[in-house]
Amino acid sequence: MVKMGANIFQNVSRQCRNLGVLYPHQLKHCHTGTVPAEYLKGTWYPPHQYHYHGQEEGPNIASTLPLDEVPPKKAKAVVCGGGMVGTSVLYHLAMLGWSTDTVLLEQASKRLAQELAEAGHDTGWKQCGGLHLALTRDRMTHFRKMKAIAEARGTECHALTPEEVSRKCDILNTSDTVGALWVPGDGVCDPYKLTYSLLKLALEKGSHVVEECQLSRVVVHDQRVVAVETSKGMIECDFVVNTGGMWARKIGQMSEPRVKVPVHPAEHYFLYTQPLEGMNPMMPAIRDPDANIYMREFNGGFLCGGFEKWAKPSFERGDLPGRLHERDLLEDWDHFHVLLKQMLHRAPVMKNAVLGRLYNTACSFSMDHRWIVGMVPELLNYFVAAGLRSGGSSAAGGIGSMIADWIVNGTPPMDAYDLDILRFLPAHNNRRFLIDRVQEVPGIHYSIAYPFADFTTGRCLRMSPIFPKLKANGAVFGQVMGYERPSYFQRKENINSKDYEGDTENSAPFQMAFTNTWTKPPWFNYVAEEYAACRERVAIFDYSSFAKFDVWSKGSEVVQALQYLCSNDVDIPVGGIIHTGMQNSYGGYENDCSLARIAPNHYMMIAPTIQQTRCGTWLKRNLPADGSVVLSDVTSMFTAICIMGPLARNVLSELTDVDLSTKAFPFFSFKEIDVGLANSIRAMNITHTGELGWVLYIPNEYALHVYNNLVSVGKKYNMLHAGYYAMRSLRIEKFYAFWGQDLDSTTTPLECGRSFRVKLNKNIDFIGREALERQKKEGVKRLYVQLKLQDHNPEVDPWAWGGEPIYRDDVFVGVTTTTGYGFTLNNLICLGFVRKYDQNGQMAYVTPEYVMDGHYEVDIAGVRYSASISLRSPSLPSKFPEPQDNRYLATQT
Repeated sequence: MVKMGANIFQNVSRQCRNLGVLYPHQLKHCHTGTVPAEYLKGTWYPPHQYHYHGQEEGPNIASTLPLDEVPPKKAKAVVCGGGMVGTSVLYHLAMLGWSTDTVLLEQASKRLAQELAEAGHDTGWKQCGGLHLALTRDRMTHFRKMKAIAEARGTECHALTPEEVSRKCDILNTSDTVGALWVPGDGVCDPYKLTYSLLKLALEKGSHVVEECQLSRVVVHDQRVVAVETSKGMIECDFVVNTGGMWARKIGQMSEPRVKVPVHPAEHYFLYTQPLEGMNPMMPAIRDPDANIYMREFNGGFLCGGFEKWAKPSFERGDLPGRLHERDLLEDWDHFHVLLKQMLHRAPVMKNAVLGRLYNTACSFSMDHRWIVGMVPELLNYFVAAGLRSGGSSAAGGIGSMIADWIVNGTPPMDAYDLDILRFLPAHNNRRFLIDRVQEVPGIHYSIAYPFADFTTGRCLRMSPIFPKLKANGAVFGQVMGYERPSYFQRKENINSKDYEGDTENSAPFQMAFTNTWTKPPWFNYVAEEYAACRERVAIFDYSSFAKFDVWSKGSEVVQALQYLCSNDVDIPVGGIIHTGMQNSYGGYENDCSLARIAPNHYMMIAPTIQQTRCGTWLKRNLPADGSVVLSDVTSMFTAICIMGPLARNVLSELTDVDLSTKAFPFFSFKEIDVGLANSIRAMNITHTGELGWVLYIPNEYALHVYNNLVSVGKKYNMLHAGYYAMRSLRIEKFYAFWGQDLDSTTTPLECGRSFRVKLNKNIDFIGREALERQKKEGVKRLYVQLKLQDHNPEVDPWAWGGEPIYRDDVFVGVTTTTGYGFTLNNLICLGFVRKYDQNGQMAYVTPEYVMDGHYEVDIAGVRYSASISLRSPSLPSKFPEPQDNRYLATQT
C-alpha cells in the first residue's frame, strides 16, 4: 500500500493542477511491484502493469521454474546478481555448454517473473519506430552525424522537418522543434519477459538458480577466486561474474584484495498514466533530449521519464539497501516537476490523462557514464558487468554474450577498451568522488556529444606540482584518467571572453576546456599559436599524465621477459630508447609504449595516459611468476616537462652542462642530467610528435625549480606554453597513430604501417608472433590511411571530429578514427582505416595499390567532402637544425 501524508499529497496535487493534470485519489490504494524500469534503444518499458485495489492477481508462471533451494557444492562459474545482465550471462554460458556447472545467485528473480505474470498482458517486441526530436541546430547536426554512420552500416533512418514530425506523431507540439531523426526499425519490448525467457532457457539447459541467497564473501587464493560464501553455504568455483547492479561495488569489497567497481546509484524518475482515449498503440517511442525527456505509449496511456541535467545521488548518507524491494525511493515531485512540465509541453494531450504513479528508483551509473565490463585487474578469474545505467535491456544481450565468450574461450571476442574496467584507477572508486560525479552523469545521457566532452564534477583529483603555475599562465584544462592537463592556453593579452565556451554552472577555481560546437572551435587561434611555436621556435608542455613504469631485475631476466612481451627488439644499448608494441595472441596492441634502457637490467616504460591500469595489469599477468622481474608504477613520482621546437636545444643548454649536440645526445637516447640546481633528471630526446625536443622526467620535489628555470630562460626565445590540442594537431598532421584513438587490441602492426617495428626477422619468440607471421603471409584486411579534405571550408563547414564514414568510389570502406587541423597542410586531416568488401559484404584482403587507386570522400553530417589519401607521412617544411628519422618516433598520449 502507498500512503502519502496530507501535506505531501496537497503539494503534489497543487503542482499537478497548476500543470493541468488530473491526479487520482485512488493512488492511496495503489500497490505495485518495486523493480525499476529498464531501457531499450532510448525508450523505457515498465517493470509491470500497475493494478488498483481489488484487481485480481494473475497466474503464477514463476512457480514452474525449477529454482534451487540450496546451491551445489561446486561450479565452474558463479554469477552474482540475477537481473537482466546476470540472467543473460547465465543463458549465454549455458548456450556455450556451461550449463550444469553454472550457478546464479539472486535475492528476488522469482518475484520478477511473478510480477510479469501478474501484469496479465503480452508485451513482446513492438516495432513502433523511434523519433528523436531536435530543438537546436547543433542537435540536428548531431543527428545528421549519427544518420551518416548508421546508414553507412545499413540502418535505415531519416532526417525529418517539423512538419514531417507532426505527420508522424500528431499529438506532439512541434512549434519549437527544428527537426528530428526517425528510425523506423526501432521499437520496444518487455525486458522482464525477456529476462524470464532467458532464465527459463538456461534452466532447461541445466543451469542452477538459487533464490534468496545472499553473498557474504568471495574467497581468494593466489590471486584467483576459489569459492564464494553465501547464506546457504559455500560454493567452490573457477570463475565469478559480478552482475550486482548498484550492489556491484559492495560485492567487489567482499574479496581480499578488494575489487574496485566504480558505480553509484542515482535517482531516476518515470511515471505512468491511466489509459487515454484515442492513444495510438503504435505511437513512436519519443526522445526529446534537449528537454531531457522520453515518452511512449503503454497500455493505452503514457509512460514518461527523463534524465535531468543534475541528478540526486541515491543512498547518499547511508549504506545501500540489503534487498531489491528496498530499492525504490520516496517520490520527489518538486524534483520531477521540471521534467513533467516539459512532457506536458511536448504532448499537450497528456494534460487530459489521469496519473498512475510516479516512480523514483535507484539506477546504477559508472563514473564516466559508460558501461563497465571485463576481467578485473586485481584477480585472474573475476569478471564484472556493471554500470549499465538504466540500459539493461539494450545492453544485456551483447554484454552477456561477450562475458560468456571471454570466460569460455579465454579471450574477449571483440575490442571494447572504452568499456573495459581497466580504464579506471583506484581513485575512481572513492565513494565521495562517486557521489560527486553521479550528480552529473545521468544528464550526460541526453547531452550533445560535442568533441572532447568532459565533466565538471570530480575535478582536481590528480595534478602535477606545476599545476598552479600552468593555471596562472592561462591553462584551460581537460582531464584524462583523473589527471588535469592543459588542453590549450589563453594568453592574457589575447583573451576574449567570447572565445571561451565553458559551462556557466562550473564553479571550479580554474578554466575547463569545452568545445561546444561542431564547426571551427573557439580555441582555434590559441592552438595555431602553440603549433607555430613548436614548429618555428620553442614550446613547453606538461606531459606528467603519461603512465610511467620502472621494470628491473637482478640479472638479465628483465631483458628476456620484455623480449617475450614486446614485438620489437628491446635488447638495445644502455641509454637507448625503443618504441614497441605489446601484442596479444591475435597480434593486436595490448600496449603501445616507449622503453628507455636505464641500465643493463633496468628499463623505464612510458605508455599512454589511458593505459596506466591496463598496461600495469598486462605486465603483471605476463611477467615471470617467480618474482625475478620487478614492476613499479612510478607515474606519480615524476613530473614530465617537454620542451619542443627548433630552439629547444638552446633553452636546455643554458641550464645543463651536458653536451646536447646530435652526436653526443642523439635522437631516441636517454641520459640522466642536472637541470639548474636539480639532479637525477631523466632526459629523453623524444617528443612523441615528430619535433625536435626533450622530455624531462623530474622527481616531483624538483619540478617547480626546473619549470621556473625553463620558463625564465625561455623568455629570450619567445617560448610559449602549449597544450594537448596542439600536440594532437602535430601528430595527426605527421600521420602518427595513438593507442585508444587509432589503435586498439584488434589492430596489428601490419595494418597500421608498423611492420618495421616487429622483430619477425629475428629468432626471438614473443606474444603474437605466430599471428603476425600468418597475417604477413596471408595479407591484411584493412590499412591505416591519412585523408586530407579538399573541398572543405573550415571557416563555415562542420568539422570532422572522428567517427565519420569514409567512402571509396561511392562505397563505404571505413570510418575516421581521429581528426585535426593541419596548420602546415592548411586543411582538415582525417586518420582512419580503409577496408575492402567482397560482393557478400565480407572483408577481403586489401593492398596498398587498392587503397591508392580510388576516389575518396568523407561524410560529415550528411555532406560528402572529397579527400586525397596517403599511406605515408607527408613531407612538411622543417625548421630542425638537422634531419630526423620519422620512422622511429613514438606515438602515444
